[in-house]
Amino acid sequence: MLSRIAESMFWIGRYVERASDVARVLEVNLDLGSDRSSAGAHPFGVELCHALGAGLSSTPTPDEVWSVLGMDPNSPLSMVSSLTLCRESARRAREVLSVPTWEVINRSYHRVTSGRLATIRPALACRDVHDFCAMIIGTLDETMTRDQAWHFLIAGRSIERIDMTARILSATTAVPSRATSHQLLLRACSAQQAFVTTRGRDDSLAAATDFLLRDRLFPRSVVHCLGEAREALAALDPNPRRTGFEDDAQRLLGRASSNIEYLEPTEAVADLAGVTHRLRDVCRRATQALNTRYFEGALVSQWRER
Repeated sequence: MLSRIAESMFWIGRYVERASDVARVLEVNLDLGSDRSSAGAHPFGVELCHALGAGLSSTPTPDEVWSVLGMDPNSPLSMVSSLTLCRESARRAREVLSVPTWEVINRSYHRVTSGRLATIRPALACRDVHDFCAMIIGTLDETMTRDQAWHFLIAGRSIERIDMTARILSATTAVPSRATSHQLLLRACSAQQAFVTTRGRDDSLAAATDFLLRDRLFPRSVVHCLGEAREALAALDPNPRRTGFEDDAQRLLGRASSNIEYLEPTEAVADLAGVTHRLRDVCRRATQALNTRYFEGALVSQWRER
């Protein structure tokens, strides 16, 4: 496979996941009462911007948070920017994408860049982006053969989900109101229903953190995503070794999975800042390793740390 195709599929997975995740956390931020007419931005939105590496003014407003994460095409974190970059990646991999896939990506791009989202209520704009991302992923799932291009797509999507979950964990637990931070965390990760179903009355920050880090069956948990990324990368290795791994990315992800699996729940909460920082670093280093091995000279990660 051409490195151009491999790199493009990897970043399609990352950008679609990023747009969907940012739309969801913006919805949560809006539900917290941080509408654009408020005097100041809600602490969750501010902490999320900081976790994502976005610079804000000393007294950020809801409009500023909405612009950085939602509408600003020059912000690498915004929904508009993510879908724009997704379309650019799809254009470079046009020959391996089905016509329906290209059409839905192209249609989503034109809808978010037309200015329409700025004319409707923010909550509806977030819902539209959710729908666009669901259509893109659904069409890819229905039309792509499970070949190398597919495995690069899944690897990118899984690594982005790990990175985003780590950043949401960092942001929500930094919100001053620690009494409700676990509910905020679960909502921001679309995990509230699954958590209640599996954990029942174990309603605590430690339980919510453990669920999002280590539940093997929840598709957004860190351990589940690490497993999916490792399986995708293993499928890309034509000559797997009988011992160890040649691929640095597989080693990094496997080591991270073991570290998370064997943490004590109380240990994860006590050192949550360290855990999330290490996860973000693993995602960054794994991306660099994939870039070196498969697509040297590919697009650099769009997370820009302060």
